Amino acid sequence: MSKRLVFYLISLICVIWCGFLFLGAFFIPCDPYTTSPELSLAAPSSSHILGCDRLGRDLLSRLLSASFPSFLTAIAVIAVSLAIGVILGLIQAFCNNFLGSISKILTDLLLSFPQSIAVIFIAGTLSAGIFGSSFAIALFLWPHFARITYTISGDAMQNDYMKQARLSGENTFRIIRYYLFYELKDQLLITALLDLSAVILAMATLSFLGLSSQPPLPEWGSMLFENRNYLDSAPHLLIFPALFIFISSLLFNLLGQSYAKRFEISRINLC
Repeated sequence: MSKRLVFYLISLICVIWCGFLFLGAFFIPCDPYTTSPELSLAAPSSSHILGCDRLGRDLLSRLLSASFPSFLTAIAVIAVSLAIGVILGLIQAFCNNFLGSISKILTDLLLSFPQSIAVIFIAGTLSAGIFGSSFAIALFLWPHFARITYTISGDAMQNDYMKQARLSGENTFRIIRYYLFYELKDQLLITALLDLSAVILAMATLSFLGLSSQPPLPEWGSMLFENRNYLDSAPHLLIFPALFIFISSLLFNLLGQSYAKRFEISRINLC
């Protein structure tokens, strides 16, 4: 199977999966907050396709209800990290002054931290909630984009066409827009897709630890935590949330890798 066909196939699967989650969030079969004690730990059936949790709430409805905020939060974290990282990376490349030096030091400092431990520490220090966990993840995510932007910009500045553009009087904004953009876009897109996969896992992990969304709001990670004691009696309560996390993370990871292989792009090493 050709790289092009693989890329289109994975892209199609991603679109179908995201469409299922987004549309399902608005057309959920039951109220995800309605409890039915008589249906506690009910197994999957025709009326409740994925079964019910310990409070008798429909599991499919809660999974679909959690999908939209989970994806929206992950995309927002990536967008904010991308914007901050690109701006600071360009400052590092074009500003040989105090601001550029401070930005480089801060980027190196954050990249040197054990990020998983640091994210949990910061999210735990802040008030538990989506904002605190999102802030903690974005804080250690933007250096990825800053390093990539700085590295590519520094290499591009050595090219003959870039030197000619500067000698011809082109201002920095036009150089970035017409010359650097095409050098940056592929690397940034690949990094964003792979980091989106990592953010989904990180948000689920923080939610599992009680550092993200709080009950009764449905969230994939918190659903694993709430139902962890029912692995023997009702394994479906853990299997299905774990599958939603696994499939979502895997698809974006595969999409990023297939995009890189399709256009023969080598991802920059951040270390």
